[in-house]
Amino acid sequence: MNSKLKIFAPSKVTVDQDKLEAYLRGEPIYPTTMELDLTQLCTRSCDSCPYSVARRPGLTLQLPFLDRLFSILGPHTPGIVLSGGESTLAPHFPETVALARKKGFRQIAVISNGGQVHMPRVQDALLEHATSIRISLYDWHEYESESFLSTLKKIEVLRNRISKEGSTLEIGASILTRSNLNHRYESVGVRALAAGIDWLYFHPYCIDWEEQHPVQADQTGVIEAIERFRGVAPAGANIQVPYERYSLEPLYFEKLHGSHFLIQVGADGINYAGPECKYEKDAALLDLNEYMEDDFLWHPQRVSRLNEMNSRNFRVIGTKHRPVIFSDHIQKIIDSRRNHQPEEVLKEPSSHFSYASII
Repeated sequence: MNSKLKIFAPSKVTVDQDKLEAYLRGEPIYPTTMELDLTQLCTRSCDSCPYSVARRPGLTLQLPFLDRLFSILGPHTPGIVLSGGESTLAPHFPETVALARKKGFRQIAVISNGGQVHMPRVQDALLEHATSIRISLYDWHEYESESFLSTLKKIEVLRNRISKEGSTLEIGASILTRSNLNHRYESVGVRALAAGIDWLYFHPYCIDWEEQHPVQADQTGVIEAIERFRGVAPAGANIQVPYERYSLEPLYFEKLHGSHFLIQVGADGINYAGPECKYEKDAALLDLNEYMEDDFLWHPQRVSRLNEMNSRNFRVIGTKHRPVIFSDHIQKIIDSRRNHQPEEVLKEPSSHFSYASII
């Protein structure tokens, strides 16, 4: 993987220019990426998990539902992200990854806490069908715990098998940031890179999920701490930072544009406005258990809900997750056209990104 390519930027939503132009003309479009919770089962029970309150033990999407959903989107939507809960805990995880490939998704990303990646059934599915796996790193805040070190060993096992079999699967890892952890990124990052990951992704930790308006935790000095780590990291280390998520600039959008390009489906079969608000009743767009026809993306209820959501009333805007970042970026393009201003600076080709279909 080329370390000069970006995994995230607001302009990633513009890589498919034809799709963007169709949307701006008011035409129906298929999303670039679907993010899908396979299950709410998880190997962890984190106090800070925003979805712990909504978790229903055993809630898992079944293969007939997935087959129907993949049949609708797979031929038209190039990217899919399989998440959870812990995605690899889904009893039919191998079958699901194979089904996604069969139905036409070109890039398949998996998000995991790494607890199951040493298991042959999980490895077999990943190596044969997946594009990447991003492993969220935990239990490193005060010191490198046994749990953290165990995860790194499992990454090493997966890396060794990738190298041995010549698979194209890439391994990433992610670290949640907040200011009181700035002193830990160097030690944790160096260990993670040494385990054999292809890239390391930093992103903001968010708090107050139990409140009506969750926000990012204090991120003072985080970027500076990451840059210090970058200075001591091995040459060529691929360290990814979504700088725009750390920006203090306010976001503005008249509609939740981004959720036409990135759609979120929960383990309950409901399409939500974004990953940051899944399982929240006021973010539910359409229950796919009740309506999943070929045109569900353009169901009047779904379209109406997205048109009603904007930067003034979207209560999770303070997390600065992808849908609101993308919505702000598309709004900038719309406003540039209204004001007859140059807009090319707001667009980037797919060649500038890793996993161009995973936005």
